Amino acid sequence: MRYEHDSLGELALPDEAYYGINTERGRRNFAVSGISIGHFPMFIHVLAKIKKATAITNADIDGLATPIMQAICQACDEIVSSKIRAEQFPVDVIQGGGCISTHMNINEVIANRANEIITGAKGYDFVHPNNHVNMGQSTNDVLPTALKLTVHFYLLNLINSLGVLEEILEEKVAEFADVVKLSRTCLQDAVPITLGQEFSAYLSLVRRSIKQLEFQADMCLDVPLGATAVGTSLGVRPGYLEKIYGNLSKVMGVTVRRDENFFDGLQNGDFFVQLSGTIKSIATGLSKMATDLRILSSGNRSGMKEIVLPAVQAGSSIMPGKINPSYPELINQVAYLVCGNDLTITMAVEGIELDLNIWDSIISKSLFESLEVMTRSIVLFAHNCVKGIEANREECASQAENTLSLALVVSMVFGYEVGVKVAKHAHKEGLSIKHAAIELGVLTPDMANDLLDVYMLTDSKRSGELVNQMAQKQKDKVRKIIHEISPETRHLIFDIMTRMTWADSQMSAEEAMVLEVTAEALQLDKQMITKLSSKSGVQVATMGMWGDELMQLSMQERELAYICGAWLSEVDDEVAGEELALLEDLREASLISMERATYLKRKVHQIHAHKAELVPQWEASPWWEEFERLLVQALELVKK
Repeated sequence: MRYEHDSLGELALPDEAYYGINTERGRRNFAVSGISIGHFPMFIHVLAKIKKATAITNADIDGLATPIMQAICQACDEIVSSKIRAEQFPVDVIQGGGCISTHMNINEVIANRANEIITGAKGYDFVHPNNHVNMGQSTNDVLPTALKLTVHFYLLNLINSLGVLEEILEEKVAEFADVVKLSRTCLQDAVPITLGQEFSAYLSLVRRSIKQLEFQADMCLDVPLGATAVGTSLGVRPGYLEKIYGNLSKVMGVTVRRDENFFDGLQNGDFFVQLSGTIKSIATGLSKMATDLRILSSGNRSGMKEIVLPAVQAGSSIMPGKINPSYPELINQVAYLVCGNDLTITMAVEGIELDLNIWDSIISKSLFESLEVMTRSIVLFAHNCVKGIEANREECASQAENTLSLALVVSMVFGYEVGVKVAKHAHKEGLSIKHAAIELGVLTPDMANDLLDVYMLTDSKRSGELVNQMAQKQKDKVRKIIHEISPETRHLIFDIMTRMTWADSQMSAEEAMVLEVTAEALQLDKQMITKLSSKSGVQVATMGMWGDELMQLSMQERELAYICGAWLSEVDDEVAGEELALLEDLREASLISMERATYLKRKVHQIHAHKAELVPQWEASPWWEEFERLLVQALELVKK
């Protein structure tokens, strides 16, 4: 044992210890976490390199004798090479006093070893921890510098780990490019997607994360070394600030820059909040990916079963053959740890007061822990889990082909109501959308095979072109059916529609728009529209004057016009007396019996009711957009 003294008294130290009395007091005072600063060798190595750079700088400006500088540098090199081992740094990583214990620990170890190099014995006879090792420095500028530079190297390691995951994800995106599966939104069946497309989102997350970390790593190279106690640089010799950054860059192997404002560098910790936020966003993004893998691999008989994760260990102590998603669960828990550390860093930065951030110890511990755990876990996750993921192609294809969400494609071609009708029939009968559409006569088998090819639907360009083609064919088919209605009948229908809108002696903006849509559906030219509109507006009060041309139409054509009037009288949920009177006048003029009129109105009511049954009110299309479909349905009615 050897003994050292300070103002508080004497303490015994182990003979093999290079640290001194300040370290020992710190070790005893703050033994709370069981984790020493020696647990983070990168941090200790960075501190040693800072001390080496300052020794060289002080010698350059004639502040430090060359033999002492050389001994200090040798001691620093031995720390970096781990010849001086981690147990020489026993101070708890969480400590009070603004990290004085950490700083004196490195100063004392270097001083004792440097003295031993010169004299053959520990002690401070030739090299003193404060006078020589700490020349021109303060805990307040050395520790923030060491923290940022240590984080820089940690970030480089994390970037490398993410690079491993990036490379493996690139392989998986290519491997799964043709694996069609079912996407899910709100945990419910959605539309087809490829497993490769799903994994491409994970790849983009990783690539974006790497770019963010590269930016943050560069920001870590702005440090406040030379600020000393509060930013005024009190205690440094002339020439120190001009030389320290060049020497520090050489020793560190990276270009280190001086903070623009030393006072800002010592007082504010917003950078650490931003950095921690970036780390948290990456951790939570990877956790989302891990959760996806857990869900997609759930089973193995009753879950989603879309992918198979590599088996890395037994999944149960009681259930033979059970395999757990162990690595995704690891990533989830790493994210929880990182989120907790992020809150700690946030509160520590919020708690800074006045001229110095005294919370470097807890910020360091939280950042180092998050970065170390993430760096290690990502590589394990990439190699031992993601690399070995296999797609259950048959299960993926089956689920994709049987999703009811494929009714979306039907609705894009034939309208929402038809899509709902097909979906409900498929659900009720246990059919795929393809087979339901064929069974209902909505699609021919060839059309269904083309339109509902799930692999094609994952290609936005191909699917968009095909859906547009089919939708245009359907629209052309409907327009052809309407065009085959005689011009006189179409004119009469528009005349009726116009009179209905004028029935209350005024026309609203909405009613004018309805007439515009109606005229387009009836394929009337603008000149005819103007003529009929003005005529109807004038004659609306003389309801009996439909004109002799009405009787020149066939009964089917008159009934078709009557159905359109009946539809409009109900469609806006406001059946006005004037509209009913006009409709009755039309019935009489068309020689439609009361019995037949009642039948036709009942059918129109059924059309409305059927739509309400199929389509919830908040999903329904505007009623005036349905006119073309109404005309086609009305043609079917008058033929019966």
